[in-house]
Amino acid sequence: MIDISSLVYSRLVNDETMKKHLKGSSTTRNDTPPAFPYLYMKTLGQPTSSSDLQNHQCAVNAAFEITIYDSTSATKARQLIFHAAELMRQMGFTMNYGPTEIDRTSTTEAYRWVARFRRTYCSGDIL
Repeated sequence: MIDISSLVYSRLVNDETMKKHLKGSSTTRNDTPPAFPYLYMKTLGQPTSSSDLQNHQCAVNAAFEITIYDSTSATKARQLIFHAAELMRQMGFTMNYGPTEIDRTSTTEAYRWVARFRRTYCSGDIL
């Protein structure tokens, strides 16, 4: 089975700019991130888009949602989500939602920016 989620996640969080600014990241949802700015990457699915005659998976339609949280600045969260979007573009993903700011329900809630990405990934492709 083809699974590129860990590869995409590590490419995002190991980028020099992201490492410089992020204080935390995860692929596991937290109601309240432990540190800010924070990156959360959610896998939206990787269904098979192509298989061979032996029914082995040859390609998947990978989709991810990236959320950036910051407790002090919407501007910083915005800059980081746009940088994440550029990194995803470099890996061949197209953005199919966002980046958009999620309205805060209270003044104590963190600033959040969200974007969704997708791409067909074939066995042997390079990100």
